[in-house]
Amino acid sequence: MYHVYKKEKNVYDAKVLLGDYKDLDEADKRIEEELAKDPNFKYSLEETTGHVNNYGDLIVDIIEEN
Repeated sequence: MYHVYKKEKNVYDAKVLLGDYKDLDEADKRIEEELAKDPNFKYSLEETTGHVNNYGDLIVDIIEEN
């Protein structure tokens, strides 16, 4: 599962979920659409497998961010 997050300006580590995607190409398409609207769009693309750590936090891998 891939998650696309929008990074908020002027807020430390705040991000807003834009969508969940099963296919990486769909997630990339969403990022391209947002960049077309706003060239200064800041995002993070993360992959999750559904596994959690000992504290119950979802384990994520950051694939791409700007």
